[in-house]
Amino acid sequence: MTTAETKPPTLQERVAARMAGLTATERKVAEYLSAHPQEAAFSSAEELGRATGTSDASVVRTAKALGYDGLPGLKRSLQDHLQTLLTPASRLSASLETLGDGPEAVLRATLRDHIEHLMIAEQTIDPDEFRRAVELIDGARETVVCGFAGLDGVSEYVATHLTRIGHRARVATDTGYRLADRILLLGPEDVVVVMAHNRINREARIILDHCSETGIPVILVTDTLGEALRDEVAVVLSTRMSRPGTYTSQVMVLIVLEALVIAVAAHDRERALSNTVRMNQLREQLNGYPLADETILGLPRTVPPRSKPRRRS
Repeated sequence: MTTAETKPPTLQERVAARMAGLTATERKVAEYLSAHPQEAAFSSAEELGRATGTSDASVVRTAKALGYDGLPGLKRSLQDHLQTLLTPASRLSASLETLGDGPEAVLRATLRDHIEHLMIAEQTIDPDEFRRAVELIDGARETVVCGFAGLDGVSEYVATHLTRIGHRARVATDTGYRLADRILLLGPEDVVVVMAHNRINREARIILDHCSETGIPVILVTDTLGEALRDEVAVVLSTRMSRPGTYTSQVMVLIVLEALVIAVAAHDRERALSNTVRMNQLREQLNGYPLADETILGLPRTVPPRSKPRRRS
């Protein structure tokens, strides 16, 4: 039995997978449970009914609609999940709430938040899935990286670094008709990396459908869509990207994909090093001098330094 088979889907993954089949009331309850897992883990049906503006019966029906044996099963699952993953996070959450305003507090809170996400990622990303992703990219004719709604920069970064270690890679981040040009000639010997958070936009939906029809393997990097899209993709790399109810951070996406690039390079070290050496040779030819001689501090200033303003006493 693999690691993926022994790990049940999280509450957030269940909600994402079953949202379309829920009633309006069940959807309201499910969204609250997904956004407030700690409250849901230790609250009664009556308390959750009041919090969601519904009823205790609606809460129980929603739990069953999400695949649990009722509210007790949902709470046991959440409590186990919090116990294994969020014990440091609960302490962290409490400390964040006590922080005051100011840049220093924001910096500290942001750093701690991402440390928490890294700890969670170590538990939620299945090593077998990660290895499969490395093998797919290493053996692919071409890797196409697809990220939308602010993820285009991450896509370019990943594709560039894959190219530098000797793997053909490019992005498909266009919207509208131009996207068709980017994915038209893809085939089963290629691989597509799709980044998606808690919903699939039109472009990502078209890419997934096209890849399914033509037999192109897809690596999905997501936070809550793993269960919903499991049957449509070859690999799921799933971890929480940001706190429910907060702005979506791209830091975890970048870290996961950067780890993937490094692992691909390590899978064929000779190829990666050979191409990196060749890239440096091309850079030297473009520069007109060896990179070792590129000492910025030794170059003369072209603009005189500005004088520092005096502080008022």
